[in-house]
Amino acid sequence: MLNRYKLTVIKAAVLGMLASFGVGSALANPVDQSIKIEKQVAASSAASQKKVDRYAEKTVELAAEYKNTLRIIESLKIYNNQLENLISSQEAEMVSIQNQMDTIDTTERGVVPLMNEMIATLESFIELDLPFEMEKREKRVNDLKNNMLRADISNSEKYRKILEAYQTEISYGESIDSYEGSVSTGSGGEKKVDFLRFGRVLLVFLSLDGKSAGYYNPNSGQYEALESEYIRGIQLAIKMANKQAAPELIKLPVPAAKGAN
Repeated sequence: MLNRYKLTVIKAAVLGMLASFGVGSALANPVDQSIKIEKQVAASSAASQKKVDRYAEKTVELAAEYKNTLRIIESLKIYNNQLENLISSQEAEMVSIQNQMDTIDTTERGVVPLMNEMIATLESFIELDLPFEMEKREKRVNDLKNNMLRADISNSEKYRKILEAYQTEISYGESIDSYEGSVSTGSGGEKKVDFLRFGRVLLVFLSLDGKSAGYYNPNSGQYEALESEYIRGIQLAIKMANKQAAPELIKLPVPAAKGAN
């Protein structure tokens, strides 16, 4: 028993000495260090994983941006091709327009004399025609002459107005018209009358009191009196021209055509 007691005391003493020298702490440190290292490794691994995740996300974003950039580049290529075709077409159109302008300049040099000749012909025609509504017709010719001197009216518009005047003159030959005017009395005075025009075949007049009538004789170039038997026919024809009576047969004098020389 004594020996066991001594051994126990000795062990206790030894352990006490070891503890006093820090041997127990030294035996515990490797475990703590190992745990600490494992924690550090785990933390480092987590940080690395986060970096990898961030790089992966960035890679995906860059890949998407790259694809989008490629689509934009492709669209720009198509747009540039369209612009090139458009520019080529516009350049060709500019050349065509320039050629047309050159042609127009040449054409206008020939059109202006032609228009002046057309106006002169129209004026001569009116002078030789039956003398109906002369004031209005002569004014129309004078307006055409004035238009030719105006720079604010295009040649196409001048030409259009000339054709319009010709069309108006043509329409006179296909219509019946009645209007007020005056004729010379032979004593230097004039009297108001109602004129009646049958196309370009006949121009007659009736006094406002309905008692006298006359017609224009193209052979003599003068107004001549008509017999009273024509008065009723002229009165009826005036009403027909004014849409006041239905069309019917009437008796009117028609001058004989002048023979050709």
